Amino acid sequence: MSCVIYLVRHGIAAPAAPDVSDADRSLTPEGTRKLTRGAAGLKRLGVAPEIVLSSPLRRAQQTAAVLVSVLAPDTEVEIYAPLAPGHEAADVVQGLRAYRHAQSLMLVGHQPTLGEVASYLVTGSSDLAALPFKKGAVAAVRTAVVPPRPTGVLEWFLTPKQLRAIGAGH
Repeated sequence: MSCVIYLVRHGIAAPAAPDVSDADRSLTPEGTRKLTRGAAGLKRLGVAPEIVLSSPLRRAQQTAAVLVSVLAPDTEVEIYAPLAPGHEAADVVQGLRAYRHAQSLMLVGHQPTLGEVASYLVTGSSDLAALPFKKGAVAAVRTAVVPPRPTGVLEWFLTPKQLRAIGAGH
């Protein structure tokens, strides 16, 4: 049984401010709006994640909530600590063993970790082919097993603008 792992960078968040911790930064209204339109593109592509894992940071949790509301309303978002900034790609991937029976996983997190996870999934190394995720970008990697051994295949990598265009029917 194969699995598709969707890697999603959080949407546009409020800038860093001295009175707000990085973990508490929220999506901006524009970020939520663009993310919702991008989620419509994912829906047109047939993306319906079975399990959604989010970084514990607020902007990632809010991103996951928007995606779930559009793509899989009956799915609960699970907090997955290895998606927080500062974790190694290998740790993120190895922790997925608990979800080895899933046919589709969505991981919502941050750069540079997501780019490194994408590289790890397709090459076995976190730095050979790190992807440059813009805010709201999504990659789909198909693997034979979770965690992947051998490596997976990058099926697609879409920018937020491309996802919004797909959602609008262009």
